[in-house]
Amino acid sequence: MVQINSELLVRSHRRHLMLGGLLMLLSLLCVAMTILFLYVNNDANRRVEEIRQQYRAISDRREAKVAELTSQLVELQKKLDAQPPRSASHTSTPSTPPAGQQTAPQPRR
Repeated sequence: MVQINSELLVRSHRRHLMLGGLLMLLSLLCVAMTILFLYVNNDANRRVEEIRQQYRAISDRREAKVAELTSQLVELQKKLDAQPPRSASHTSTPSTPPAGQQTAPQPRR
């Protein structure tokens, strides 16, 4: 006859219970790490979106500044084009050297 509460049977059940408890603790650890990962990931995504909004605002300000400078440049170019030329070549009369004092041709190098 075999005893039901033998020492071998108790050790086997105890071993199975310890192994089951260990596996359950590892499962709980995995669940906790998954929740933590989702929380951190969500927080990081929120922070990335805030950074993107900040850079969009900076970019919009930069584009407005470029548009303002472009309009100023166009106005200045129109004013400059409206003025008569004042360079030395436009104000002096072209002179030709006298017939006897023509310059010698430059030698080729």
